[in-house]
Amino acid sequence: MELGWAETIGVFAVAVGVFVCANLAARRPVDINNPRLWSPVLVMGVSLLVGILMVAHMVTLGTGRPFQGGGF
Repeated sequence: MELGWAETIGVFAVAVGVFVCANLAARRPVDINNPRLWSPVLVMGVSLLVGILMVAHMVTLGTGRPFQGGGF
């Protein structure tokens, strides 16, 4: 399976959308009688990780070389 530009941008857009929805859910006041079923902070962390991976993949697609870090 190859992730081209369209798939990469699609996954990035979904990750941003999930991050925004989780951020809005985290800003709502907590109802003691109705606890949350999922942690918005955990969902934001996972979607942030996916977003960073997709940005790195877009750099790889744009340059034609695998993205490498600082080389420490």
